[in-house]
Amino acid sequence: MRFSASSRFLRRARKLKEPQATMLRAALRRFAADPKDPLLRTHKLKGDLDPYWAFSVDDDLRVLFRWDDDEAFLVNIGTHNEVY
Repeated sequence: MRFSASSRFLRRARKLKEPQATMLRAALRRFAADPKDPLLRTHKLKGDLDPYWAFSVDDDLRVLFRWDDDEAFLVNIGTHNEVY
């Protein structure tokens, strides 16, 4: 599975400190292999965020993305409160 990322996602991902940076890399590898892997807890969002989906990196860190045909576009990353 292919994915690309927004400049906002890349900026915020670069600022992550360990161990979250390592956990993000592992989650992205898992996402590329299987976007619906149960460990990621991938889910469709509702309300104002209806066009988006999210998956978990750890207990609080989330990746917000949208589907563009068969490619995922990573929009944002942050804590639950920052992303939603």
